[in-house]
Amino acid sequence: MIKIAFFDTKEYDKKVFDEYNQNYNYEITYLNTKFNAETAPLARGYDAICIFVNDVVDKTAIKILKECGVKLIALRCAGFNNVDIKNM
Repeated sequence: MIKIAFFDTKEYDKKVFDEYNQNYNYEITYLNTKFNAETAPLARGYDAICIFVNDVVDKTAIKILKECGVKLIALRCAGFNNVDIKNM
């Protein structure tokens, strides 16, 4: 079973993703905390994480995710220009 951790979860996220997940039955955990290098260890044991626009996914956080076994970082945002991957 695929395990996904959602960081910086909003109520509307839960409603929509739970509805869509009825077709897939992924194991989803919703976290209220923003994602950054300090909270990255919370992803241990998950296959994927989903972050929000103001979360901080820098080189240090990505390294921690890799050590935790995370294989995918998904971003839910309004546009691609919210992602700054320079210096990665």
